[in-house]
Amino acid sequence: MNTIKFIGYLFYRYYEKPPQRGNPYFRTMGSLLLLVYIHILQLLALFNKIDLIPIKSSDDKLTKSIIMLLILIPIYLFVTKLLKKSDIEPLKEKYDYNWDKVHSGNLWLIIYIILSMALMFVLAIWRKG
Repeated sequence: MNTIKFIGYLFYRYYEKPPQRGNPYFRTMGSLLLLVYIHILQLLALFNKIDLIPIKSSDDKLTKSIIMLLILIPIYLFVTKLLKKSDIEPLKEKYDYNWDKVHSGNLWLIIYIILSMALMFVLAIWRKG
């Protein structure tokens, strides 16, 4: 749980910097939602159950968007229950002056995201072939 909170803090810290616009907490939740969704797709592809997502190639864009919205809403609600904004605030005080831990965490988070995407592509190619 502490790892998830630390990842949430890293995203939040990134999104609250001045060039970024919008609500940093919402953007943090969106980033975590994307990571959770990628992992769900990886598991579905690994067990050859990707057809559980009821999207057909003949569906129009609006239908696909509605289906994805209905799939992602419960995941988003789960992520927001898992990591509340009140959980991130104390971490700012704890880690803002611990530059080595934040820098190392950012580096490992980037590596983790790249490896997750690479694994997703490998699983997609493996299932196609």
